[in-house]
Amino acid sequence: MFVWDVLGKRTDGDEFVVVGGVKAPDADMALLLARETHFRHKEGVAYAVRRRGDDEILLGTYDHDQLGGVTDRSYRRQDAYAGVGGKLKRISADMAQRGLAIDSPRPQSGRVRPAEH
Repeated sequence: MFVWDVLGKRTDGDEFVVVGGVKAPDADMALLLARETHFRHKEGVAYAVRRRGDDEILLGTYDHDQLGGVTDRSYRRQDAYAGVGGKLKRISADMAQRGLAIDSPRPQSGRVRPAEH
């Protein structure tokens, strides 16, 4: 099992820098592990691996549009929920305008004691 340095670029203008390492038996597995462990949340625009001690850099095959996957997984990060409170207020106001708002008080939370006789 070989140790591979994982290299990445944050933007197109950046140079490759070491962002971590993986252990893999060959270059193909090293590229796969590098992509899945270091770039699955769109952390960069390009990635590569280099066997530790060698100078040869092997570039990843995924384009920066596909790097991190094509499925929207923004719900996994907190910044995806920015603006949810404002949206809730707008929807509540819209529903109240339509006459669909619930204006009764909220029920009590917790246990309710039985009435004493």
